[in-house]
Amino acid sequence: MIINNNDDQTASNGSISDTIALKTNAVLFSVENEIAVVTLNRPKKYNAVNQELIDGLNEALTKVREEDGIRAMVLTGAGRGFSSGADLDSFGTLTPEEGCEHIKSTYLPLMRNIISLKKPVIAAVNGTAAGVGASIALACDFRVMAKQSALLYAFINIGLGPDGGASWLLARQIGYSKALEIALEGEKITGKACYKLGLANKLVTKEALFSEAKKWAHRIAKLPSVAVGITKENMVHAMDHDLYDNIGFEAEKQVAAFKSQDLVEGVSAFMQNRKPKFIGK
Repeated sequence: MIINNNDDQTASNGSISDTIALKTNAVLFSVENEIAVVTLNRPKKYNAVNQELIDGLNEALTKVREEDGIRAMVLTGAGRGFSSGADLDSFGTLTPEEGCEHIKSTYLPLMRNIISLKKPVIAAVNGTAAGVGASIALACDFRVMAKQSALLYAFINIGLGPDGGASWLLARQIGYSKALEIALEGEKITGKACYKLGLANKLVTKEALFSEAKKWAHRIAKLPSVAVGITKENMVHAMDHDLYDNIGFEAEKQVAAFKSQDLVEGVSAFMQNRKPKFIGK
């Protein structure tokens, strides 16, 4: 359902912004031309992750997945921070065994939905992404951070090990030893440090954080969407497979690119020495 489809409501780049209602207010969803903007919306709880927020995020990801007109996504948090991590109130009545099942039945599908999405997801990490909030940020394809932004593996500070894929996501990106150091020390890793470690792709001013993430998403949205999706799948596959297996995987995925209209346009533009106009099909 469209709440606001007002031609007078424009983003900073001149695009029209439509706000779409989800089943929960814990996550906000809007579309600006060819990008989706998804906002974790529990600011009074620093966007702590509970079932309502997870359901809203999964619903938003489904909309992005199913809508061909959406070609990239920006994820951010309302208020002062990206996410403080799991809402501990949600775990107060669970037994240890129920907590285990809860983590597997909620975080696993969420991470799969983010990582398997064939459209790039950019996290605009405002403030701190802590605990499973850090997992969500690291599951995104790219991160834009400011000096005031931070990742915090807070699990150890309350007597927990990492969850929500936190150990896998961190170790795959920066290696075992440094990942273990960060997880055991339980201290904030500032935006500047994240940029040096490769955990942040762009380091910008606090004021420019959201606009820069959206500008990047709009640039990505102009790329050939089929090839973008294939490239993301190839990179994810490469993380856990050897060279020879990946060559075969790439070949199979290339079939969809061979059939795409954007390939025809790309080759024609190259032959005619002009800039291609990709349509995402």
